[in-house]
Amino acid sequence: IIMDSEIRDRILVVDDEPRICELLTVKLRMSGFIPQSCTSGEAALQLLSSGPFEAIISDLNMPGISGLELLAASRRIAPHTAFLMATGVSDVSVGVAAMKQGAEDYITKPFQMDAVIASVRRAITMKRMEAELEEYRNQLESMVEQRTNQLKAAMRRIELTYDETLEVLAAALDLRDNDTAGHSRRVSLFS
Repeated sequence: IIMDSEIRDRILVVDDEPRICELLTVKLRMSGFIPQSCTSGEAALQLLSSGPFEAIISDLNMPGISGLELLAASRRIAPHTAFLMATGVSDVSVGVAAMKQGAEDYITKPFQMDAVIASVRRAITMKRMEAELEEYRNQLESMVEQRTNQLKAAMRRIELTYDETLEVLAAALDLRDNDTAGHSRRVSLFS
């Protein structure tokens, strides 16, 4: 049961078989997601450019733009979108290849719907954590740069204060003995 205050994630389902799109969108909707589906990689790219999705479930083998091509394109358009590859082929090497190219998970047909929903949630959580980590790194880099600049400014102030202190001490020495007046300044300039 979804509470009104919860944010509902948008999921894009891409499969050249309309019945699979319908099956997944119904189950995703029942699980609290906002699904949208299309039957080609080209249509998916248009939908991706029109607004953000938290996850994409795409068939591997489709006419036109394949699932792997859609994966590569979605990484450029929406790098923080989770991508799950779906296929009827239960060959582990296909899943490994998809995951090496950036897919968060690999699901096989016929779908075990509870496993699909769990994979979608896990993939979205992982992508959110990656985005938070990237934001934290950026903030950390900014803080380090700011602190480095502050340290450099403090070092410049210390050097100036040190130079001023030496000049005052030299002037005090000169005041004590009129015969050597200016000697300390001449020595410091010479050195």
